[in-house]
Amino acid sequence: MDEPGLQYPGEALRSWLRQFAKTPVAEPTLRLLVVLADTVFFASLGREEGEATRVRIAYHAQGLPGLQAVRETVFIGGVRGHRKAWETLPLEPKSSITDFSVEALVKLAPAAHLPRTAVVVGPRDGKLRIQGLARRVEYTEFHAEGEEDVFILHAPEPGHLVVSTQGREVFRYEQGAPVPPGRRVALHDLLFHEDSMVRSALMEHCATLVESLPKVQPLMGGNREWYVSNAVHGLIRKMAALHHGGLIAFLPKQHDLDRFRTRGKYSLPSEQGSLLRERLQRFVQARAELINGAWRAESGKSASEAEPPEDRELKKAAAEHDDKATESDFQALVESIGQLTAVDNALVLGPELEVVCAGYQIAIPRSGPPQVFEARTLHGRPGPHYPISQHGSRHRAAAVFANQHSGAIVFVASQDGPVRCLHRPPGKKKVLLWSLLLTED
Repeated sequence: MDEPGLQYPGEALRSWLRQFAKTPVAEPTLRLLVVLADTVFFASLGREEGEATRVRIAYHAQGLPGLQAVRETVFIGGVRGHRKAWETLPLEPKSSITDFSVEALVKLAPAAHLPRTAVVVGPRDGKLRIQGLARRVEYTEFHAEGEEDVFILHAPEPGHLVVSTQGREVFRYEQGAPVPPGRRVALHDLLFHEDSMVRSALMEHCATLVESLPKVQPLMGGNREWYVSNAVHGLIRKMAALHHGGLIAFLPKQHDLDRFRTRGKYSLPSEQGSLLRERLQRFVQARAELINGAWRAESGKSASEAEPPEDRELKKAAAEHDDKATESDFQALVESIGQLTAVDNALVLGPELEVVCAGYQIAIPRSGPPQVFEARTLHGRPGPHYPISQHGSRHRAAAVFANQHSGAIVFVASQDGPVRCLHRPPGKKKVLLWSLLLTED
């Protein structure tokens, strides 16, 4: 690691945070992060029963109790409340198990190889100790109280290191050096931010679906567009979580879907392809009835006209049950459809979130993929030429598809790298590319 340009990950992290951190990090915390980073990095080079270890730890200055004190803001039945942000499992403080070392992490890492799950590390008796396991509930759009004191250090592949806080990646280390952030944007911003070109294109693809959804009070349940973006967000997150690599293409309205069905290795009948849309509609309808429920109108009636309190409570309980059941059904379907990205070639979705086929092969012309340009902003201002050919066939296929189908939105994930989005706006000649940051799994 003494060659010019190469650094130990801990020292690279220290330099990086000193230069780029939005909020200065105290020197004692920096020293601890250096130790944590190097330990996670070297643990990622180990193997347990022949398998490479994918290590993930959660560090809090107060250890497990500090993690348990972090609170997430949620809306339950239209009422703002708080819940624990982490589900925790303490470990007994036995030195053979809880000493923080490369060997201990290699042994314990498989227990945390689940989405949003980590080995909890914190100080105890003047030393860093492994204090338990913890699983983060799904991130919401609200800042969690105390989340700024939690650092997630993750080795997605041997020799790689990713550091996140508050659900956002702040540092990435590969091949002996930090990876420049360039102009990577958060997947959440790309799909939810009003200035995003990709979000605007997605809403055009799904205009009829959006109009079919009932209105929900935005401060309590998200607007109608939010639910469509959330469905796509779930598909992309599932593709990335598989660590297999995949490609999802969303077609705009002016395409013959039957042509894609006949060429896909696994095609869905049109009545089955609409299942994602239908479950989303049922879920949003249930959410709207819960939040904008009939029992709320009773407060405006006279006492003689109002329903008995027990009837209102029964209605509310039924609405809460329907909300949970329809959301669970919808999320399960998103997971299942996202799993189809593990099939080679592309998963294709048509307008209004219609699932068309999986295993769709994209032919790359002899001339190679088109020129691709890095998008400098969410709005899609073209930047420098992006060398798409440095990647494998999946990325080249994504560029070809985006170029051939104006207005399409293509997400591509390699097995060991970040997710990217490609899009050629209608009427434009340039294929744009966004390199994306995902919240920590």
